[in-house]
Amino acid sequence: MVVLGFSGIQNGEYYRQHYGLRFVGHDAAVALVRDGEVLFAAEEERFSRQKHTSSFPIGALNAALQTTGLEIGDIDTVAYPWAITGRKFLHMNLNHVHRVPLFSGPQLAIAGMRVIRDLMSPQRIASRFSAELGSALPRCRGVSHHMGHSACAYYTSPFDSAAVLTIDGQGEDESGSLGEWNATRYRHIRSIYSPDSIGILYGMITDFLGMRAAWDEYKVMGMASYGNPTRFAAQYRSLVELLPRGRYRTDRTAMVFKPGYCETMLCRTFGIAQRKPDEPLEQVHFDLAAALQKLTEDVVFHLLAHLRKETSAPDLCLAGGVFQNSVLNGKILRSGLFERVHVPPVPGDHGGALGAALFAYHEKNLKRTDLDFSAFTGPAYAEREIQAVLDQANAVRYNRPAELANEVAQRLAQGQVLGWFQGRMEYGPRALGHRSILASPLSAEMKDVVNERIKHRERFRPFAGAVPRECVNQYFELDGASPYMQFVVPVKKEAENRIPAVVHFGTCRAQTVDRTDDPLFHALLTAFGKLTGHPVLLNTSFNDADEPIVCSPADAVRTFLRTNLDAMALGPFLVERR
Repeated sequence: MVVLGFSGIQNGEYYRQHYGLRFVGHDAAVALVRDGEVLFAAEEERFSRQKHTSSFPIGALNAALQTTGLEIGDIDTVAYPWAITGRKFLHMNLNHVHRVPLFSGPQLAIAGMRVIRDLMSPQRIASRFSAELGSALPRCRGVSHHMGHSACAYYTSPFDSAAVLTIDGQGEDESGSLGEWNATRYRHIRSIYSPDSIGILYGMITDFLGMRAAWDEYKVMGMASYGNPTRFAAQYRSLVELLPRGRYRTDRTAMVFKPGYCETMLCRTFGIAQRKPDEPLEQVHFDLAAALQKLTEDVVFHLLAHLRKETSAPDLCLAGGVFQNSVLNGKILRSGLFERVHVPPVPGDHGGALGAALFAYHEKNLKRTDLDFSAFTGPAYAEREIQAVLDQANAVRYNRPAELANEVAQRLAQGQVLGWFQGRMEYGPRALGHRSILASPLSAEMKDVVNERIKHRERFRPFAGAVPRECVNQYFELDGASPYMQFVVPVKKEAENRIPAVVHFGTCRAQTVDRTDDPLFHALLTAFGKLTGHPVLLNTSFNDADEPIVCSPADAVRTFLRTNLDAMALGPFLVERR
């Protein structure tokens, strides 16, 4: 049985132009599942080169078919990760009307109705997708948004049963869901209904800080470490109330909000003006971010405490955009509430297509397929394809080292910063060693070098550290694996001065690399360790500021030439400028 999962809409640009809404249908993606096995999964942004695009994933689907050798006619079922029902529609209309400023109500109501029509109606959207493809598709199975998140988290985990918590901004009438999976059976425990949403509040504050909601929340998370979480604690408590039995209430949040619509209320609440995008960041902004991070953690642990009481499952799966917050994830991991914690490489809406496909498959096949899930589900490129691109690029020269890992390790040990493009592309927002920029973590200055000279981004933003799985305990307070870079964990005291470029206030977003799962990247780490004594590398995504991670060899060459990378390992070739 072949299932196509997809997300995306026809007219996302309309919402950006007419309503200032960047998040309607964002992070469109495709997933192909055959008999429970994930054959392909990737975001459309990698092919269109438009970051967070909501457009129908035509490029991703074409790549999926080319990679797998399947045809449209081989697809048995289509799944889509939104599904409005009469009850959900009624609930949304009744509960949002009192949460927005009066003058914004009519416009937001019109926008909300259009979002329901264009985003949450699976048959309508699948019909539009089919028309744009120019090919007929099987009937579409709509999967509720949070069920898509839940299935993505659980079916990519190694667990036979697990408690599951999903939290995001908005999914139909839910902003969160608590449940439990056993084999292929799901038990629903509680929903958190919008407009109560810590995810939307996080987006509102991101916008208030002069950044972009549904885009820059990770920057706010990075800012939080520099701030005082107590300065605005009382003000945030006026916006969020924790209630019994794992519930909470947020003030003035709504399903659809135009950036800035609560500016007056937030200015009054915090006693400061909204920051403009071109204004410098001041300490007050870092304090606002720190208090928001603390509030988010309080809300999530409030829900987890209730979930822990309601389930006997020892393991926990997390999904939804809120769990792209790796600082929060690390605290959950270390809390001891659950024995093991799994966050998929695509906890946000990137993973909706995969979650919907896995749910639709297991809905008809009640025995869970044993998944040896890998995040490397995108396209790969043959050596001849890579060489053809290099031969056409007059600005570069290349050679083929006998021992690529050793050659790259030597350059990294000398302080060079390299692009690393190998094998199948990662699925999700993290570069995991197939589309990465790599540097030595042994010098504290390297963080600023990569931020300013290579990535062209804010100096306060930290970097992840990649380490062989068998060496993780030498550097990080981490007992298990972290292959998807989803947990910020403490760096061991004795290691802080050894790898300072990836240490952020005594912590690091750690990635463990298993020799079996990724032998080449593991070999590079090992070779670097033999040269320097420390098998750890600074690992960040292979892209420039506001650019999607590179997908193809041509993308890699363009980004290489636009940045100040010293060299690039593109497949078996080592590439330099002429």
